[in-house]
Amino acid sequence: MFFSELETINSNPVKPLSIEKRGKVYADVPLNYFQNVEDLKKYVVELKKLGVNVLLILPHFKPSFSPYVVADYEQPCSLFDSWDKFADFTKFVEELGMDRMIDIPFNHADWNCAHLKREWYKNYQENGIEAGADDEDADGNRIHVNWGAFILDNSIKELQNYWLEKVIYPHIENLNVNAIRIDAAWGLDAQGLKRIVQETKRRYPKVWFLTENLGMAPLIKLAKSGIEAGADRFFNNMYWFSGGLYIPTDIYTLYKRSNGVPTSTIYSSHDTLMPAMKAYSRLRSNDIKGMNNKAIVRQFVQYDNIHSLQQFDEATKKEVIAQMKLDFALSALMSTDLMFVAGSEKALFEANNVCNSTPDDFKKGIESDLPNFMQDTLNIKSSDEIFNCEGVVIPFGLWKLDQSGIRGFVKTAKNGKQAFVAVNNSNSTLNVKIPKRIRKVQKGYLHTSGDVFEINIPKSIELPSRSVVVLSC
Repeated sequence: MFFSELETINSNPVKPLSIEKRGKVYADVPLNYFQNVEDLKKYVVELKKLGVNVLLILPHFKPSFSPYVVADYEQPCSLFDSWDKFADFTKFVEELGMDRMIDIPFNHADWNCAHLKREWYKNYQENGIEAGADDEDADGNRIHVNWGAFILDNSIKELQNYWLEKVIYPHIENLNVNAIRIDAAWGLDAQGLKRIVQETKRRYPKVWFLTENLGMAPLIKLAKSGIEAGADRFFNNMYWFSGGLYIPTDIYTLYKRSNGVPTSTIYSSHDTLMPAMKAYSRLRSNDIKGMNNKAIVRQFVQYDNIHSLQQFDEATKKEVIAQMKLDFALSALMSTDLMFVAGSEKALFEANNVCNSTPDDFKKGIESDLPNFMQDTLNIKSSDEIFNCEGVVIPFGLWKLDQSGIRGFVKTAKNGKQAFVAVNNSNSTLNVKIPKRIRKVQKGYLHTSGDVFEINIPKSIELPSRSVVVLSC
């Protein structure tokens, strides 16, 4: 699937960069997919083989009706049952050479959350303020969605001390955690967030923070408090939604404002459509043109009663997997980091529901060569610094849901290195013109799953159907 039909000067086997030069590859792992910790451990081994180096688990605290509506931050969820069992699990992950990232909802909690004082909630005298966010419903109407949790006032130093002393420090000192995702970081008090991050990093310099900055508002607005707090990494808002790219200019703004802090492109997460559903959306683009993500879910799951690719014939499965591969190649090679949600490699069709999904839902995936392709792509990613750094990303081609053909991007890093990645999602061979900024370098490298070829960069490439071309110079 990786294009290799060019005249080469010489070739070398793919060699990985040193660990410190590689970006982070996150697996976003919902815990409700697993019956017990042993099943989770077996899955983590699979992730390691794929090339994952950061295990990000959804909130593991004792939940109310959702992991993101915490009932007790000082007790683990039923999967782990005890902190000793949780520590054993994180030690296992550490011994695999992976970072252990927990997800902490600082912004909101159950109204009766244990150990939290009533005065730590905003507007507590008048029954609090329910947390939520603006969104779009299946009919395209702007709505406000409440989460069932209540907003905490993180400007209160006593509450900040609670987070540090009762939640963060114990996880680092006793539970083998070395990375923290701050859920909905944009809603935290800026000074409170800054103190939480900086006090932790002062005491534990090797611990790093990812502050969630996704949403429907401009990226830089959502990332501002995290940047000022000194967070180490961010999401870059390159949504893989039905409409294609989301606000590419935001990525450039974040790149400039943050001085090139590492970001993560999201192939999938527990908040978005699964890649299999997105890929199937392309096959059904004539039927669903103009629909947003919620409408796509309504059409496929509610109206068409599709819950798994197991329901499709072999030809449709093959086509969906081919489309998924193309999207994965683009997302994996775009920014320093990459994230995908558990089950993406199994081509799960329905997104994880943090309240209701079960191990039976995790079993609805299919067997295919997609994991092998993901592994090959991550091997390419780990072989060159240009795929493991930030840069100016310029997308080109046809990205909309109902368009087939060439799409891709050119990335230019501060040191002048460049990457050119393009895919052909059409049914025929198409000509791909190489931008002048790439051609003028004259010599470069063609990356494939097993080799790196030195080449004279051509003016254009005849790219076969369902294939990927990856160049660097």
